[in-house]
Amino acid sequence: MEYKGIDISKYQGNIDFKKVKDTGIQFVIARIGYGMYENQKDPKFEEYYKGATNNNLPIGVYLYSYALSIEDAEREADIALKWLNNRKLNLPVYYDIEDKSQQILSKKTLTDMCTAFCRKIEKAGYWAGVYANKYWLTTFLDSKELEKHFTIWVAQYNTTNTYKGKYDMWQYTSSGRVNGINGNVDMNILYRDIFTNSGGNNGGDNGGDNKLPDLSSYKGDSIVDALKSVGYDSSFESRKKLYKEAGFNDNYTGSAVQNINLLTRLRGDYQSDYYPRTDYKGFSIVDGLKSIGVDSSFNNRKKIAAKNGIPKYTGSMFQNNKLLNLLKKGQLKRA
Repeated sequence: MEYKGIDISKYQGNIDFKKVKDTGIQFVIARIGYGMYENQKDPKFEEYYKGATNNNLPIGVYLYSYALSIEDAEREADIALKWLNNRKLNLPVYYDIEDKSQQILSKKTLTDMCTAFCRKIEKAGYWAGVYANKYWLTTFLDSKELEKHFTIWVAQYNTTNTYKGKYDMWQYTSSGRVNGINGNVDMNILYRDIFTNSGGNNGGDNGGDNKLPDLSSYKGDSIVDALKSVGYDSSFESRKKLYKEAGFNDNYTGSAVQNINLLTRLRGDYQSDYYPRTDYKGFSIVDGLKSIGVDSSFNNRKKIAAKNGIPKYTGSMFQNNKLLNLLKKGQLKRA
């Protein structure tokens, strides 16, 4: 299935969204702003958001980046979330990275900036994506790494898209003409049905019961993406509740390891014979076990050690290191 849409910013001026919809446009991506400062919000965003939602046009947003570091990218995510103020979106929050000032940075730094922005967006319960043109995706970004985790929106002004990577949306011209808009507008084709997915506190209806979502058909590694793919509320609070309902005992903070453990459990390929992985970075098996809510007493560690090939556990540094390494890999067998 293909969906026809536009992306807009203040440069499109006043828009008659009813006419836009009547011409066959099926979704809108609106610029929320640029950079990391309060005064860089797009002055037409509120008007555009209201116009699209009032006419039942699915909407997503993008932020144009001027970041020159991972810290800058996180600040840009923070300001985007502040402007969104938990309101509902049907489509992702895209990180538009293409500014010439950023070309002095390494591919790793630029890729890490995209990841940092998107992870913050996801932690708030929204679907995150990266927008860039074909040249940027193939030259400045590790697109293969990004496409593992986030939806990709590629720009190439052509009759066909020759980008070889994985993507969900294609911006094919900046010279489109649509009734309801004076002048040119960017045109896009969306290849994925994500209209019913929404983030924040206005997320979708989860059915009103305690049944855990079935993520068995999801092949990626993003819990937010996975939950949205089945129309389930992916907000932080919803994931926190799911984490407990799925049987985990440690305090959910939205860490990468916790999200992987939750996704694995809900996907049905969680090995119940093993303890979940921990993102604990220290060197104490006691604290490592505590980090996932497991009894860390000597007697319980002795039982765990026996189950993992250490029949004569004395609590030595060597034995504890072995247990901790297994725990960090998700390979520590349950006692």
